[in-house]
Amino acid sequence: MAAAVAEPRDQHAGHHTGATSGTQGAHEQLLHRAPLRVFISGGTGLIGKVLAERLERYGHGVILGVRDEAEASRSQPGARFVQLDFTGRPDPSVALLAGVDVVVNAAGIFNETFTQSFDDVHVKGPCTLFDLAAQAGVKRIIQISALGAELHADTRYWRSKARGDRCASAFAGTVVVVRPSLVYAGLGASSVLFQRLAVLPWLPLPATAGEVQPIHLDDLVDGLVALVQHPQPPQLVAAVGPVALGMDAYLRALSPAAVKHRIVWRIPMRVALPLAKFLQKLPGSTVSADALKMLAHPNTANAAPWAALVGRPLRRPDQFVEPARRQQAHQLAVLANMLPVLRLSLSLTWLITAWVSAFVYPQAASLDLLVRAQVPLVLAPVALYTAALLNAALALAMWVRRWRRGVYLLQIGLMLVYSAIISLWLPEYWAHPYGPMVKNLPMLALTALLLWLESPHGRGTR
Repeated sequence: MAAAVAEPRDQHAGHHTGATSGTQGAHEQLLHRAPLRVFISGGTGLIGKVLAERLERYGHGVILGVRDEAEASRSQPGARFVQLDFTGRPDPSVALLAGVDVVVNAAGIFNETFTQSFDDVHVKGPCTLFDLAAQAGVKRIIQISALGAELHADTRYWRSKARGDRCASAFAGTVVVVRPSLVYAGLGASSVLFQRLAVLPWLPLPATAGEVQPIHLDDLVDGLVALVQHPQPPQLVAAVGPVALGMDAYLRALSPAAVKHRIVWRIPMRVALPLAKFLQKLPGSTVSADALKMLAHPNTANAAPWAALVGRPLRRPDQFVEPARRQQAHQLAVLANMLPVLRLSLSLTWLITAWVSAFVYPQAASLDLLVRAQVPLVLAPVALYTAALLNAALALAMWVRRWRRGVYLLQIGLMLVYSAIISLWLPEYWAHPYGPMVKNLPMLALTALLLWLESPHGRGTR
């Protein structure tokens, strides 16, 4: 067990020098306590997945409550899963928590969807889970909430978190409500968004943005591990990093030196809010009006209690990205910013081609080309408008996330078929001064790149 305790501490040795030996000793004694059986709801989420791995490393038994056991088994082979869907029916049975010592509720969403609401995921689901925990004799629950959660807060996200916290507070056993600030997690969706913003040379920010106090995922998880078996845990604790700073300063901390000096445009909230409401309706958007409202509020707290739980100094924002990975992170962020631009350019190419074929280029000339390509004259008009309609459909279908990989494959196949037909029956277009056939080569390369980069499993980790 001693080696297991040392491993996580050594991972950040370069970032956390200066902790007192007394604090480290107390933390090590805490982690040497008897192993427990821990149930984690939201076990495949950003926090739940890493917390489960860390608890198992310390010798605890972990059960993960997930919506889809089959999908979870593919992403986390070897872990133990049980079905738990806060938005589904029937309600879970008390047998779900048989023999469990600690329940950790790590389930959460940042934006509502047609199938997941704040009320279901942050209130009804956790309240049911805590009732089952009481019936099953669970001794301790840990509710992962959010810094700023209040019953009368400005956003539905914060209000729903506060209502879940109220259910947790009614639990008869030991209760710990943890309220994290912004969590930096490398490939987490919000962290990727901040990395993308950090590389922009021109940055729009709301004029009234308050300070934030981001915490690294490793620091958050190490504190949660300590809370699982702490003899006298706090009932309410903020999980924040050691530095409070404005959003622009936070993004500068994540930036490579090349974009340290950027132009910041302060947008009044009366303009920023309507713009955010519009942008959040776009497919795949990570912008929301509620997120903007939360950004306008100071989101800070005393970091000392959480640092005491972790047992070492917490990472500062300029230490979130390892020096060896900073340039790679910069390149990935630039690529992520360029992907929508590349997708739009490809979509417009197919759409404009469809419009020109159907309505702009002389029909007689188009029909002549089709006849020369061995299409019977009687079928040539049908072939012309069918091809135009297919091009337009492929242009628009690219914007449906679950269809993209199939659309890219169809586009590649169609370009290869067109190229083969033209090479056989209209070879003079290879020698055309405007290079219509040669331009197919970068089009094929671009489509293949988008196909390669498109995740086969939909959205990434939150």
